[in-house]
Amino acid sequence: MLLENSENTKKIAVVAIGYNRLDSMKRLLGSLSRAKYTTSVPLVISIDASGCQPLYDYVNKFEWKYGKKYVLIKEKRLGLRDHIIACGDLTKYFKAVVILEDDIFVSEYFYDYVLKTVDYYDKDDRISGISLYHPCMDRNLPIDYAADGNDVFAYQNVESWGQCWTARMWSEFREWYKDTPEHDFGHVDMPDFMKNWKKAWSKYYMAFQIETGRYFIYPSNSLTTCFSEAGEHGNTSSIGQTVLLSGKKSYNLKPFEELTCYDIYGTNREVYQWACLDEKELCVDFNGTHDNTKNCRYILSPYKYPYKIIKEFALSLRPIELNVKYALEGKGLYLYDTSSRSERQEKKSYPISLSYYHIRQMNIHALYKYVYAYTKEKLIGKIREIIKS
Repeated sequence: MLLENSENTKKIAVVAIGYNRLDSMKRLLGSLSRAKYTTSVPLVISIDASGCQPLYDYVNKFEWKYGKKYVLIKEKRLGLRDHIIACGDLTKYFKAVVILEDDIFVSEYFYDYVLKTVDYYDKDDRISGISLYHPCMDRNLPIDYAADGNDVFAYQNVESWGQCWTARMWSEFREWYKDTPEHDFGHVDMPDFMKNWKKAWSKYYMAFQIETGRYFIYPSNSLTTCFSEAGEHGNTSSIGQTVLLSGKKSYNLKPFEELTCYDIYGTNREVYQWACLDEKELCVDFNGTHDNTKNCRYILSPYKYPYKIIKEFALSLRPIELNVKYALEGKGLYLYDTSSRSERQEKKSYPISLSYYHIRQMNIHALYKYVYAYTKEKLIGKIREIIKS
């Protein structure tokens, strides 16, 4: 049962995290059991105190045939943030840990990706974590990343739907975090909606990355997907489902300098070069989350701003920044000069052209039918509730 032994320090452990969802834990452990491993893999099952005896019994009896199994059941409730922090602290016993909450499902080939990326990127101090998940949404809107031929990209966001930390990565965050559990996020250059998260450990890790200039590595093909089940963060949703890698892949990894790099707002850092403007001059607001907190003179955005438009681009290519790279003429993406106000627009607003862009290739008539059917179903349900009462 003891975690502390010399063999563990050479291995990458898989940490399955749960609280009170038996079926979710069964699904996660089932996907882990079907995965491909070429070496001994320690499994740590960490359960926060919930009093769910069926879950306790299941994880204690669960058979793991790929290496040693450790079961940690907390005596007192930690809550999600402190539970994740405690699991990150397990890096003192292992070469690295893969953190998987119980609503995650893994690709059969996830562990090979972990082995390759850990060995390649652990020595680079600019890398502070490795994501197993490839994001498909940003604030519930579709998002695309550069198809640059690389197997990974760098992103200042932090992944909670399957992530890996080495002992080096985690210790650097822990050193920063120990004096900042009540961090002043008002001074951190990150979207306001992230600052308002109450229970998320991730906003602390993002603040750490932003303040120290570090990044997560993200895969071009997702090694995990998420069921987003109701728990610490609200209602069940399919929003986290993404395309899962279902075949073996050979990874050709590149140094940090050769990777496409995105900041916390999801902005490709090459945009400034393509727009011929310095980062201090230009605020890039592709997804409506950047409020120009640095008071840049120029704003590049598909959103409507109350300023003079000095240049227009098409809103056609994906990802959005390619319209700037190729100077594609058209409408939908605008470069604003904040020193000159426009009388036609009073404040920032969402444009209908962006809706069409996000709908992608979906037939608009099919969308109308969906909205009608959804509204009808909800309305009938409400009427039935009123009649019963």
